[in-house]
Amino acid sequence: MKSSLIETLEGQFEVPLSRMRRIRGAVTKEMDAGLAGRKSSIAMLPAYCDAASGRERGRYLALDLGGTNFRVMLVELPGSGKPPRVIAEAKYRLTPGQITGSGAVLFGAIAGYLGKFLKDHEITSEIALGYTFSFPVQLLGIDEGILMKWTKDFSASGVVGRKVVAIQRQALAGKKVRCVNIVALANDTVGTLQAQAVLDPDCGMGVILGTGFNIAVRVASRRIRKETGAYRGKSMIINMETGNFNKVLPRNHYDRRVDRDSGNVAHQFAEKMIAGKYLPQLVRLVVRDLIRKERFFEGHVPTVFVERDAFKGWHMDVFEAGSRKAVQELSQDLFGRQLDPAERRMMARVCRMVSRRSARIAASLILGALTRVECRSKKRVTVAVDGSLFEKYPGYSRVLAAAIRELAGPAGKGIRLKLTKDGSGIGAAVIAAVVTESGDMRTAS
Repeated sequence: MKSSLIETLEGQFEVPLSRMRRIRGAVTKEMDAGLAGRKSSIAMLPAYCDAASGRERGRYLALDLGGTNFRVMLVELPGSGKPPRVIAEAKYRLTPGQITGSGAVLFGAIAGYLGKFLKDHEITSEIALGYTFSFPVQLLGIDEGILMKWTKDFSASGVVGRKVVAIQRQALAGKKVRCVNIVALANDTVGTLQAQAVLDPDCGMGVILGTGFNIAVRVASRRIRKETGAYRGKSMIINMETGNFNKVLPRNHYDRRVDRDSGNVAHQFAEKMIAGKYLPQLVRLVVRDLIRKERFFEGHVPTVFVERDAFKGWHMDVFEAGSRKAVQELSQDLFGRQLDPAERRMMARVCRMVSRRSARIAASLILGALTRVECRSKKRVTVAVDGSLFEKYPGYSRVLAAAIRELAGPAGKGIRLKLTKDGSGIGAAVIAAVVTESGDMRTAS
């Protein structure tokens, strides 16, 4: 009996246990190559700090620059594994002129807003700051990095190829902001790990599962064969940049089409199969084929499936697991009519096969990465996870956990997935605390 198109497609999006095992093994090999400085699709970038112990105490600043809106936070760490407390927080908006003018204008504006925050909250004594700078940076050490390129509509001149913290320090001096000491240049995935590690010393991994995908791991320094400058800790957190992993992935022609339509062709293959930015595009392409080949939607392509970014991740949420009322309300909005029962089932089926594949590939990468994690406990490890897919997508965390248990076997009982929010804020403050208390604030040569 000939399979229907949807059954054929489900086969193309299936990730059997045998494939998951192959991915896990390939991840381990790529990690080892990256740690040795050899060619690898996983960069394994040193973060120049170890995981928090939970004993960190004091008040620290965090500056989170990820777009035109940025935050400054004052965070208190009480020590003894107790939760960090946000004492004060402020959000500021950069103007188009500031993000597209000169670097002096951009960093001067940031310094000015930081100075305002300090004045508003009467902070006059020296305080350490963790700086989350969410743009492609080549780290030189814990407190410095070179901007490789701007993204997210930023184009400030005179910054690409230069040390960003040095520019920011110069801007702070120009604004007479003298009490701030930038001690760490942070990454949100590393921050996610740290935000959980300060509460749970068994945390050895941070994962971003949202619009993007990445993993950070705590590894033994003896495994790191490439240059790490003056760092002498026994363990170090590594920003894996896992979204670029490209070995033995079960890519199909829909994945290749998404890649061709992206702004970074032939890069980030794993991220394009896992992350929330790309899953709606895969659904869109599959539905268009069903319309063309099976006369789904009566052979008519709705506008929401014509424009590349019109179909959203939250639309998938509703079609896969929303109530009948929610599905019909969304259908009326997107298609100008309510769907019949067969159409509702088909939309749910397509969204489910795409989201389920994402979770099973993510599980394979997580378990591959765990083979190199330096754990403080021999019996358990906590995986800190942040991002909208894990937190909000219906059933995603459950499918991910089930896939981890399936692949890990009995060892899966010791793996704990923990939702950990705000690695770019609280996590940056924790990194500042770790660096300050360890006394290791040296930049790599």
